[in-house]
Amino acid sequence: MGRTSSLSDIPFNESLNDFGTERYVNGLIKFIENSSAPITIALQGEWGSGKTSLMNRLERVLCTYEDSQFVGIGINTWEYSMLSSPEETVFKIIERLVKELSQNDGNTKKTWNKYLKKIKHATYRGLYEGVKMIPGMAIAVGAANVPSDYKDKEEIVEDITLSDLRVSLETAVNNLIATKNKKGVIVFVDDLDRLNPPVAVEILELLKNVFTLDHCIFILAIDYEVVVKGLEPKFGNLTDHNEREFRSFFDKIIQVPFSLPVNNYRPMDFILKSLVDIGYLNEFDTTNPNVRSIFTTIVESSVGKNPRSIKRLINTLSLLDCIDSCGSTNKKETSLDEKILNFIVVAIQICYPKIYRMLSQKPGFTTWDAAFASKMGVSMDDEEDQGAVVDESKEQEVQWEDIIERVSSTDAFLSQHLNDVITLLNLILEVLSKTNQTSPEQVSEKMKKILDKSSVTGINSGLTNENFDKKTFMGKLHQNIINRIQELRPDIKKWQLKRNTGNGGIYIWYDDKNYINTTFTPSINAKNKITLRLWLHLEIKRPDRLKGKSYEEIMQEKPLADALAKLDELMVPLLDKKTWFFHGRTYEDNPTYFKSYRDELRYVIEMGWLPNHVANNPQFWVDLDKPSHFEEPQIIDTIAKVLIANHDFRKQLKDWQ
Repeated sequence: MGRTSSLSDIPFNESLNDFGTERYVNGLIKFIENSSAPITIALQGEWGSGKTSLMNRLERVLCTYEDSQFVGIGINTWEYSMLSSPEETVFKIIERLVKELSQNDGNTKKTWNKYLKKIKHATYRGLYEGVKMIPGMAIAVGAANVPSDYKDKEEIVEDITLSDLRVSLETAVNNLIATKNKKGVIVFVDDLDRLNPPVAVEILELLKNVFTLDHCIFILAIDYEVVVKGLEPKFGNLTDHNEREFRSFFDKIIQVPFSLPVNNYRPMDFILKSLVDIGYLNEFDTTNPNVRSIFTTIVESSVGKNPRSIKRLINTLSLLDCIDSCGSTNKKETSLDEKILNFIVVAIQICYPKIYRMLSQKPGFTTWDAAFASKMGVSMDDEEDQGAVVDESKEQEVQWEDIIERVSSTDAFLSQHLNDVITLLNLILEVLSKTNQTSPEQVSEKMKKILDKSSVTGINSGLTNENFDKKTFMGKLHQNIINRIQELRPDIKKWQLKRNTGNGGIYIWYDDKNYINTTFTPSINAKNKITLRLWLHLEIKRPDRLKGKSYEEIMQEKPLADALAKLDELMVPLLDKKTWFFHGRTYEDNPTYFKSYRDELRYVIEMGWLPNHVANNPQFWVDLDKPSHFEEPQIIDTIAKVLIANHDFRKQLKDWQ
């Protein structure tokens, strides 16, 4: 069987449980087979823990085989809630259940249709005599005798009560199981935890009060926490004083709660097999106890035992692997250590996005200090020290672990997983130590490569393309840049702005006929920053005498060498890492941007990409946190000077042949 690229998030439907909890599942099956109906069983577990997979397994074993003892009816409550009000959702679910139970019984269908005329499109004032109103909804389980708003004027509608419908349904159920020679009917009600909790509670109460039918077993996928949230409009917030009321409601509806044995899941066999299936690991590596141990540590410190999170982690790795394999003509075998590092970073990205964003801002986490914490909006001062003069020596004492701890202190989830986050980051250092790559520079360089690779699968909050008004941004930028150029160089007389489509740029003439054509492209990058691409116009054709010449030979041309040196007087300081907002282009075989334009030019010429030119049209980027930051004088001045340098370069070489 060939390699697969992903795992489906469709719930498991295999005959075997993937996470090693077979005895629990078999025990539940045995219990259901020997249960006296009616009975209601709740499958409990957090979102993504496998409730639907278990429900599929139960339906397969108990209802689909020839010798199965039960007729199965499946109801996905989420499907019925789409584009429906809460009232309509409840009604659609009841209607589906009635139709399924009465599938071969004409009398029940007739009774239901008559009953339907009493309640459909009305205010649903009642479904069960003598039972109180269900909180939060316009359905009362009171009088069933509601006239239809849609009956013909001449039509006489019979009085059909819920009791009549119940008797008819019980007859239909008896006929159904007798015809099919079954013991009973199992109704599987899924995805209640995806509904608004009050609606889920309303459905629970209706199922209990309306359809407690002989020979029927209800299996519901719902967690107690959902019930708690759904009852808060009725009982208030859960406290020690009212907890019994919440529990009593749940116990009256649910006779048997079954909590998915997540703590007993053994996911590593599944994970390692899946990593082999997607081609991320080879099978031999998974037999190494040390490899299994380190992957186990990563999983336990991140996605844990939640099947949905595990699948997402594996699928993300597979996508990144596919992208990586398509990005190079020189296929290089990725080392096991590289794969472990990628696995750790993607695990952090999925489970701890706040920490991942901090890594994206400064990949070299071993150099995080108080200044970086402040930049990220994290105060490292104790409450009693706030307002005091900052002690610079104290800043240097702050360690990355301290910053993680302070960030986690304001986030309940991170606070619970503080040790897990620190474990993962220490594991990165442990892997790097195998090849002596633990200096701050080496950690930063390695982490930047990995983070750049994983950025395409990140989920960014904050500014998005939808709320970034590019036209307004470009309009202000155009005018500010031109104003600054005119201030710096009054001798530049002729220019023209490009049409503002959300992108832009400027034409600047350096003689009567010739001009430079620069392009501006704003966007939001993977680090959730506003990034402005400056596409310069430095392209100069090669004279015939330089065709086939090397970079060194080309640089023997003094006019060209002088013009490039003049250009780099501006570019070198900008490309220095101290100018944090400005950077150049990286290439696959050269993952860090060059320190000068001449260094980049040497690279592209040596790669054979400029057979007919001695200079290309390079790209540079300005990255800032907010659109308003591009209105700062330093930024306007920088961009204007880059365009002026481009103008002067082309003007200086206009007569060079």
